[in-house]
Amino acid sequence: MTKKPNCRRAAAAMLAAIERGKTMDEAVDRLSDLSPPDRRLAKAMVMFALRRRGDITAILAKYIKRNIPGRPHLARALLNIGAVQILLMDIPDHAAVAETVNACGRGEAPYRGLMNAVLRKLVTEKKNSDSADSTKNAKDNSHGLNYDPLSNFPEWMALQWQENYGAEKAERIADMHCHKPPLDLCFKSAEAVTQFMDTLTQAETSDINSQQLSPTVLRLNDSVDLETLPGFDAGDWWVQDFAATLPGIWLDKLLADNQQTDTHILDLCAAPGGKTMQLASMGHQLTALDISASRLGRLRANLSRTKLQADIIQADIMADIPESSTPSLRGKTFDAVLLDAPCSATGTIRRHPDLPLHRREKDVLKLTEIQKDMLGRADQWVRVGGVLAYVTCSLDPREGEAQMNDFLEHHPNYEACTPTGLPEDLCGHLNQGNEFGYLRTTPADWHDMGGMDGFFAGVLRKIKP
Repeated sequence: MTKKPNCRRAAAAMLAAIERGKTMDEAVDRLSDLSPPDRRLAKAMVMFALRRRGDITAILAKYIKRNIPGRPHLARALLNIGAVQILLMDIPDHAAVAETVNACGRGEAPYRGLMNAVLRKLVTEKKNSDSADSTKNAKDNSHGLNYDPLSNFPEWMALQWQENYGAEKAERIADMHCHKPPLDLCFKSAEAVTQFMDTLTQAETSDINSQQLSPTVLRLNDSVDLETLPGFDAGDWWVQDFAATLPGIWLDKLLADNQQTDTHILDLCAAPGGKTMQLASMGHQLTALDISASRLGRLRANLSRTKLQADIIQADIMADIPESSTPSLRGKTFDAVLLDAPCSATGTIRRHPDLPLHRREKDVLKLTEIQKDMLGRADQWVRVGGVLAYVTCSLDPREGEAQMNDFLEHHPNYEACTPTGLPEDLCGHLNQGNEFGYLRTTPADWHDMGGMDGFFAGVLRKIKP
């Protein structure tokens, strides 16, 4: 008889792989042998362990006086998986302790006694903490943990947030990164949102907690199986954080104000295609370019499901675009060029909690040089009178405001555009506080509504050759 795969051990294997440098997408294959329910549980354990890594490390340090090697065995990772079950998840204490210890294999055998003792002490501490503090924060549900949001992130990253946003806002940003985000659906039209809600209302089993953020964006505050939602097969919507939709709204309104019709937009670094689909659904013609064949495969699949159209080119924008590309970009200009540039992605940590383990401050410096070069390259495809939109999902102004300011300094033939068309009742305040009217969002915005991803967007108009 084949032995059933162990859920805790698989979670620990995934966590250990991430700690050794794998991304979540690369490490998730450690869960492939689990049943769907066990796979969801294991992934949830890993997500908790990553989001609250600093807090977990601090409390475990109180009980562990000797180092537990990270390799070749999984003892350290298993201990973290056990701790999150006890302190952060709705799992019976006895099951969390017993099942985690039982997940130990031959390589972890020397640490079984230590693991059992430490996890039992965590159970005791949790019970004592719950008895002593009846006013604990229900949101973080951190029994026995001294919750410090900023401690869960690299020191350089936390200091950057404090320097750029102030201590209070930096802590709110970190707090939002420590919690599971809501799910935002972007629809092809306002009518599709209405139809979606009507279908949910008619379904007797539907009790999904939702809120409409804009005419075409709906926020779901409950965990759901996306493929079971109405409109999935019909391609009426796709997953896209509300903040990521704002640059497209801004760009669409600018083009409309210019009374431009039959507009053609070049989307650089387009895959997997959220903004491509959004702009195509608004009626624009899209040419989508990306260097990655695998990511373009996802874009094609997304376009196929949503029944939206775009011309697709696989190419490196920093190299000569081959004349054989279809369509050809040689000598061509566009009404708008959108550059969603490679960046540190620190605005999306709540969705990618493995990211702080892999990012270094030196990475930001390398990325700013790449972004600068890409902006200079994108200029060639912007027609006179057209616009260049620069977008990053980074919280670091060096990848946002500073890039735009530098580009304007070296390109006097451009002028900055003021954000327009954004839903004022929801995010008008995001336009305040900067000289040129760039758009800046952070996870701290709408802190009490589930937050949003951190994004920067600047839109520049080319006023002369």
